[in-house]
Amino acid sequence: MKETKKSLKIYFVVVGILGLLSVIISIPESTFSVELIFIEGIYVVMSVMFIFYGVKFYDYLQRSPKTLINFVFISLGLRTILGLLSSQWASLALILLGWYLVHNVKKLSTQPSVVDDRK
Repeated sequence: MKETKKSLKIYFVVVGILGLLSVIISIPESTFSVELIFIEGIYVVMSVMFIFYGVKFYDYLQRSPKTLINFVFISLGLRTILGLLSSQWASLALILLGWYLVHNVKKLSTQPSVVDDRK
């Protein structure tokens, strides 16, 4: 599958929105505890950051792709650790997703930008 800058930008925004929706949906289903507030707070921050990096994707891809790559690694690490704490074993899927994102960010950041595809 050929990724474009626009599709990867949309991916970042959609992941952020889905993350926020999952937090909103999961809150009424669970009892409140300090652990839950901590974990859900981290999920909210990561989701907002995905939306932020999605909105600013072209700038970061052109000027600082390493920031995007580091963010993907940090978010995957946190999600893996928090997933283990809350008994969710999706680590392999997260690792594959992270590899996919990092691979495409690296590839797209090295391609010359002949035509501005922000539109």
